[in-house]
Amino acid sequence: MRRTPITVIAIAALFGLTALSPLWAAEKAQPNSGTETGAAACYSRRLNGHRTSSGQRYDPNALTASHSTIPVGTHVKVTNVENGKSVVVLVNDHMSGHRRKIIMDISQEACKELQFGKGGEAKVKLEVEPPGSATTAH
Repeated sequence: MRRTPITVIAIAALFGLTALSPLWAAEKAQPNSGTETGAAACYSRRLNGHRTSSGQRYDPNALTASHSTIPVGTHVKVTNVENGKSVVVLVNDHMSGHRRKIIMDISQEACKELQFGKGGEAKVKLEVEPPGSATTAH
């Protein structure tokens, strides 16, 4: 059976789309509204200047975070469940999701504002901010 170049391209495109469909499904399943509660950890100071998956360099003085499923560019209100302190961070990195039971890594500045303890971890509640809200406007 002889295949034309167009047939080969069409088959390759079909397999490519099939391979990407789980990624699209995961993106659609994003918690674009709603909350998530779990443990958060402070980014290590040693990561200062390293590139994040957004292309930005990690700045410990910025209000940024990393999450395994929330899309890069999303603003998230993070509340320390133990003391009620909250801050809005910008997700600019993806975490691999295999670490302990940490749901979010947070910049040093955000940890300071949330008054994380000496261990650098705290139980937090995450609330995805709607696009264009007062807290997400630049």
